[in-house]
Amino acid sequence: MNVVKDRGVLASVVFALSLLPLHATAADAVNLEGMWKITTPQSSFKPEGGSIPFTDKGRKRYQENKRLRAQKKIDDYDIATARCASPGLPRLMITPERFRIWQRPGVIMIQFEWNRLYRQIDIGGLIPQRRVGALASSPGGQGDDETLVGRAIPIAKGQWDGDTLVMNTEGFSDHTLIDDLIPHGYDLKLTERLRARDSDTLEDRITIEDPQHFTKPWQTVVTYKRQPDEAFPENVCLDTLNLEHWPPGK
Repeated sequence: MNVVKDRGVLASVVFALSLLPLHATAADAVNLEGMWKITTPQSSFKPEGGSIPFTDKGRKRYQENKRLRAQKKIDDYDIATARCASPGLPRLMITPERFRIWQRPGVIMIQFEWNRLYRQIDIGGLIPQRRVGALASSPGGQGDDETLVGRAIPIAKGQWDGDTLVMNTEGFSDHTLIDDLIPHGYDLKLTERLRARDSDTLEDRITIEDPQHFTKPWQTVVTYKRQPDEAFPENVCLDTLNLEHWPPGK
């Protein structure tokens, strides 16, 4: 990975976004822009209405992850933590650090304080879509669509439903976890409904679907509180290798 090049691309994208209007466009239902932080720090997702509906495969992998964690064999089940990489989604949404939402015509970017990670949500066809199907036909994960934070496909991109931003994402690597223990596969599909409960409270209602690991889709909700608008300090995992604040949600 060319870290210098990647940081340069991110800096260019953020700079370009900063030149665009600082308010929601007429096509947007509401402006979610601002600085946010999770209301209650958590390392795992709490499913609504009961326990996680594991399949036999899912439960077996989950129990194995618990065993490996007890033995402190992080690299054997949580490659993101072991290698200071992106935790992927939806785990990134329980980072204990702040994140900033940039809302511009046709695109919303979520920039995270930790390790300068970011997400792009296409809500107007601004972001070129990559080809679909590479992962589905590539059980070894060699598809060129594969990313740790997924990618929006042409029939599943961000759109407004009243005052709620609906984000559908798929095309994940199976090298990440849903949270600190829950596994998933290439067939993971996320549907997020992001809305402002009030001017200072943001809610992300997440539906998780993966038929190999769960017998049915299940939901969880995470809330965030608005923070003062401040510049992020330097917080790059590879520079510090300080795992006290890693993984996100720990």
